[in-house]
Amino acid sequence: MENLSIDLRREYLLEGNNEGCLVIHGFTGTPAELRLLGEKVHEMGYTVYGVRLKGHGTTVEEMEQCTYRDWIDSVVDGYNLLKQRCEKVHVIGHSMGSLLALYMAENFEVESVAALAPPLFNKNKAANFAFIIKYFMKYSEWEPRERPEEEMKYLLGYNKVPIKSVHEFNKLNSLVKKNLNKIDKPLLIVYSTNDETVDAKSADYLNNNVKSKDKKVCKLQKSGHNITVECEREDCFKAVLEFLEGLKKK
Repeated sequence: MENLSIDLRREYLLEGNNEGCLVIHGFTGTPAELRLLGEKVHEMGYTVYGVRLKGHGTTVEEMEQCTYRDWIDSVVDGYNLLKQRCEKVHVIGHSMGSLLALYMAENFEVESVAALAPPLFNKNKAANFAFIIKYFMKYSEWEPRERPEEEMKYLLGYNKVPIKSVHEFNKLNSLVKKNLNKIDKPLLIVYSTNDETVDAKSADYLNNNVKSKDKKVCKLQKSGHNITVECEREDCFKAVLEFLEGLKKK
């Protein structure tokens, strides 16, 4: 991406053909995390909308005021925007964005769904008690870690997390998990066995609980959680592009 004056935290629309791809970022993140992927999908001809979830890319205090329903509304608005332009809509999400993509596949007419690092089970067991912890603690800090500059350019999310928002995440996760058997559209799962946030069993659980006949799984082994910006991002992009390309041939 040459034009660095673009605010990568904002939503974006890349006009293409009459097939749309709704691209959904993760918890506390911004559209920047999937911007490179969105541009590659656009190069294939698709119309791409990178949604910005309510309360994200602004302030942590604003995020704290949001419920999971607000995040769903953001995605539904993005879906409707694409439906006005396109005959078909594919949904692609990373982390919590993949939960929202799965929610769309459960409740709306979508062509396919790509779940990148789906967080159906998380490694941080304390997060399960956010419904109690939120009364005693307002925020939790993300663990700082050294990253290459090339990754940092796209990781523009908050460095702390409202505990109230973790509780909202958990509610969304439960809702989506409960209805996985409604999904019968083509599904791609991309995950890393080295993910420090999400338990790798999430991928198997998702694969085993949808009705989709057309399912593909791509397993990465070196990346952490941010598979769309880290060392194997090209493998992640390739899996998504080949998945979309394969659908055209059917």
